[in-house]
Amino acid sequence: MSTTFSHRKKNILTFFPTPKIFTMPAVGIDISDSSVKFLRLQDGENGKEIELYGEKEIPANVVLNGEIKNPDALIQVLSMIQKENDIHFIRASLPEEEAYIFKTLVPKGLKDGEVKNLIDLKLEENVPLASGEAVFDYDIPLKEDSSIQQREVSVTVYPNKTIEQYTEVFRKAHLTPLSFEIEAQAIARAVVQKGDGGTYMIVDFGKMRTGIAVVSNGLLSFASTLDVVGDTLTEAVAEHFSVSILEAEKIKNESDFIQNKDNSELFETLMVTISRLKDEIERHFRYWNSRTDKKGKKVPQIEKIILCGGSSNVVGLREYLSGSLEARAERANVWKNVFSFNETIPNIVYEQSLGYATAVGLALRSGF
Repeated sequence: MSTTFSHRKKNILTFFPTPKIFTMPAVGIDISDSSVKFLRLQDGENGKEIELYGEKEIPANVVLNGEIKNPDALIQVLSMIQKENDIHFIRASLPEEEAYIFKTLVPKGLKDGEVKNLIDLKLEENVPLASGEAVFDYDIPLKEDSSIQQREVSVTVYPNKTIEQYTEVFRKAHLTPLSFEIEAQAIARAVVQKGDGGTYMIVDFGKMRTGIAVVSNGLLSFASTLDVVGDTLTEAVAEHFSVSILEAEKIKNESDFIQNKDNSELFETLMVTISRLKDEIERHFRYWNSRTDKKGKKVPQIEKIILCGGSSNVVGLREYLSGSLEARAERANVWKNVFSFNETIPNIVYEQSLGYATAVGLALRSGF
């Protein structure tokens, strides 16, 4: 199944120099194990607006845990998207499963090339990759202490083979990647207000896996992937009510099985997955809040948990997590940095938009 919608009215590991091409609108492409979502923004009367979006399913086992197992099948899906929508330039996400993230200190005042040379020397002490086997990029914090002469930067590293594999697939589908970045970075760009230096945990509860990330002072500080999957909930509902997966998805997102325990058998089945999710979130939450920085000072505490991904639509999930954890949980607004609801009503319904967080963040990279 695939869906494409076009509405026309009156960047981690960059491979090219930074000329004009980098400021042009590009399509954000988010490849998961089950589908490809894509979205492009354009300038409108009240800021940015959605120009193009859609989704195509990927056959089973073509992409598995972020690794491309069947390049030809993925090329076929991407080629269809390219032809049907006349897409050329893209900004793409890379799987968190293949990424390494670490923080390091560099002197302030260094030029970009000098910072990268310094990070290059520190790679092997932080990730299990030799310098020649890795591609990396770094981000700087939003706010800095002017009295400190060193700057803490967040470094994201990928194996060369991962970059080469994704680049080759896009090339054969006639798509030109302007940039790649880890999914969690793109999601944060969409769901955290631009300029907000707070500390937040982002939980991307998807069909085939769940991503947990912590963003603090504008930097991606941590990212992990869990095997807790939303499809488990959908399949349980489908089996219990003897309905299709599509109908089960609707029932799951409209009926509060978490708070309403009348149907005890289904409640217990669903709570196996929901409780696992809560336990993993809590484990990462407590780990982060117990950490100290290199000076022995406690790291900024997580202020709230932001939920996104299609499975975060489960009725009662936000309330259950808020009641079980030491922080408020809320569903994301993926349009936070795109437009105001006072001026624009998006043509993607809210529940569907939660699955587009990565694609929105990628599309925002040009002007963010």
